[in-house]
Amino acid sequence: MTPLAARVSRFADQERMFRRTKRVLAAVSGGPDSVALLLVLLEIRERFGLTVQACHFDHQLRPGSRDDLEFVRELCTTLDVPCFSGEGDVRGVARQQRRSIEDAARMMRYQFLAFVAGEKQADCVATGHTAGDQAETVLMRILRGTGVRGIRGMLPVSDLPGSAMRLVRPLLVASREETLAMCGAAGIAPRMDPTNAEHSATRNRVRGAILPALRSENPSVDAALRGLAASAREIFADVERAANGASPAERGAMGAVYATSTLRALPAEALTLVIEREAAFSKLDPDVNRTRIENALRVLATGHGEVAFGQALLEASCGWTRIGPVVEREPFEAKVLNVPGATLAGPWRVEVSTSELEARPGASLAAIDANRVRGVLRVRPLAAGDRIAYHGIERKVADVFAQAKVPRWERAGALAITDGSGVQAVVLPRRTFEAAHSPEPDPYFIRVSATPPR
Repeated sequence: MTPLAARVSRFADQERMFRRTKRVLAAVSGGPDSVALLLVLLEIRERFGLTVQACHFDHQLRPGSRDDLEFVRELCTTLDVPCFSGEGDVRGVARQQRRSIEDAARMMRYQFLAFVAGEKQADCVATGHTAGDQAETVLMRILRGTGVRGIRGMLPVSDLPGSAMRLVRPLLVASREETLAMCGAAGIAPRMDPTNAEHSATRNRVRGAILPALRSENPSVDAALRGLAASAREIFADVERAANGASPAERGAMGAVYATSTLRALPAEALTLVIEREAAFSKLDPDVNRTRIENALRVLATGHGEVAFGQALLEASCGWTRIGPVVEREPFEAKVLNVPGATLAGPWRVEVSTSELEARPGASLAAIDANRVRGVLRVRPLAAGDRIAYHGIERKVADVFAQAKVPRWERAGALAITDGSGVQAVVLPRRTFEAAHSPEPDPYFIRVSATPPR
């Protein structure tokens, strides 16, 4: 085993990189780093019991990209490695989705890798990111503005972006000089991308201009950046534990509901992880940045308000905080209730009886004093300013909700059961508020069972 392969083998052991892994899909561009990755994997495959496959994605960004594809195919044929390839119009996608070329290329490449890995039943995808790439990544994230999580740089083991597939980076302990030397020792002349010398891309500017300038101040700046990443990774382990220790009181179609005090106690980085986790549970696309997190911290401190994180919403109310989709209820016209009988009102099913009603899972029950009913009973959405005689006092329904600590999201879509004199009952999922019962002897009640939307 070559010295580089031996070091990668020890690194893989340390990071438990190939735990429960039989098939590895190597991303091979044809450059020195990816070719060295393939050579190293072939050297260590017997030790870890691996089957190695290769994958190449043609971004079609320069005239010679087709030659790169043919080079990778021939190399894999020589090494007896199965090779799978694909291509995509990166410029077209970048233009259509208003992304940078770098961002679109990265997205499409990872999407293709995830697709091939799934089709070929690979257990993980391996990329040829090196120690030099790590230093550049940390510096780029510092320049853009990042927290502790970003300063960690690229992790040895993580999820493939946009997928649950595992991504491993065995060459984070290798330099570019070492990958070039390994290709040379194997008699392979890797492909060189001439666009790497252009400064139109951020990484190229960092690599070709910013880092060289920093090295004039500190020749060891690359090692310093990698050390910073290692320190941030150690610190972030505590952040992850804090986020994992925060559990919701409930989780359902409306998202996850936490005690506000639980989220208030989290540091900003841990709160970010919780928001992203709950967005993933609800299959939402979150847009999290430092400004939104600071706004969320203020909302949690006051205990009320909301902050949108893309498709995910964080809202605090009455000691609770919900993280989930925006709650929108279907409006509907007021309807006369069938007494007795059932009435469909928007997404609700309202059943009315003058005798006992059988309890239904998820339904809310209310009892209305028939002696006080004036005219027909109707059902309609609750309106701003509605009032109800509650505990002997006529009050705004909003004030009743606040006193009863009904969170804002539970109020959305509330039903009002009305007669000619006003609101007789308010129905929400899992609870009701009824007007005061008559003190007259032996009143009889109209019973209402409302089943909320799922």
